[in-house]
Amino acid sequence: MAERGFILTPTYRVVGGRPEVHLYGVLEGGEPALIVDDRQAPYFFIRAADAGPAAGLAGGARIVPADLVTFAGEPVARIEIARPADVPPLRARLGDAGIECFEADLRFAYRYLIDRGVKGGFRVEGPFERRSGVGRVYRNPRLEPADFAPRLRVLSLDIETSLDASRAYSIALAGAGGERVLLIGRSPVAGADVFPDERALLAEFLAHVRRVDPDVLTGWNVCEFDLAVLLRRCRRYGLRCALGRTEDEVEIRRDQNFTREPRAILCGRQVL
Repeated sequence: MAERGFILTPTYRVVGGRPEVHLYGVLEGGEPALIVDDRQAPYFFIRAADAGPAAGLAGGARIVPADLVTFAGEPVARIEIARPADVPPLRARLGDAGIECFEADLRFAYRYLIDRGVKGGFRVEGPFERRSGVGRVYRNPRLEPADFAPRLRVLSLDIETSLDASRAYSIALAGAGGERVLLIGRSPVAGADVFPDERALLAEFLAHVRRVDPDVLTGWNVCEFDLAVLLRRCRRYGLRCALGRTEDEVEIRRDQNFTREPRAILCGRQVL
C-alpha cells in the first residue's frame, strides 16, 4: 500500500563505489522513514555540439544524447558520471577547455528529486524493513510527488556559554517533549534540571533529543553558534554529537555561494 510522506533530509552515500540517494522523511502517520535508491547516476549537460571535444576530457564518463535544449534552443548531450564527487573536477576541466556545462551545480539528491517532480511531499510504495531510530527503510521503491503537508514535531533550543564559548553552562529546550532547562549547578534550582558538570549536561541533552525524536531542530543562529559549540564540547568529552536519526555526528557546512551561510546536516531531521 502506498504511503504519503514529506522529505526532511535529502542526501546520498557511496556504497561499494556506487552512489545511493538517501531521502530521510516522515510519513503521514508520524513514523520516520528512509528511502534508499541506487538506480540513478549523477549527470549534467553540455551542448551537443561540444560532445566530440568533451569526450577526450571526460575520462570514464558517458556522453549520451538528450531530448532537451538550452534556453537558446541548442540541443544538449548528457554526461553521466560514476560518483557525485567526480562532477566538480570534470566540470572544471570542461570549463577550462571552453565547454559550458549546464546543471552541473545541482546536488545529486536534489537532481533525483527534480527528475521525479518531488518538491517535499511524496507517495512511496514498496516493501520495507524497520530500523531502530530511522523507522521504515524502503529500497528502490516507487516514488512520486504528492500534495501533502505534514504536522512536524519541532524542538527549539538555546544554549548559554562562557564569553568565549569555551564552556556550556545551560541548554533551554521547548516544543517536542515540553519545556526544560538543563543547567550546571551545585544545588537544586527551581524550574531547572541541575547537573554536576558539563559532560553530564551534554549527555542529557543528547538523550533528550533521542527520546523526544523531533523532525525539526530550530533556534536563533542555531547553525552558526549553538550546534557548532555543542559539537566542539561533545568532542571535548568523547561524546558523539549524533542529533539526527542515525549515529552520524552533526556536520556544519558553509555554503559555497556568495552568502557563505552555515547549514547543519542531520540525517533524518531538518535544521532551521
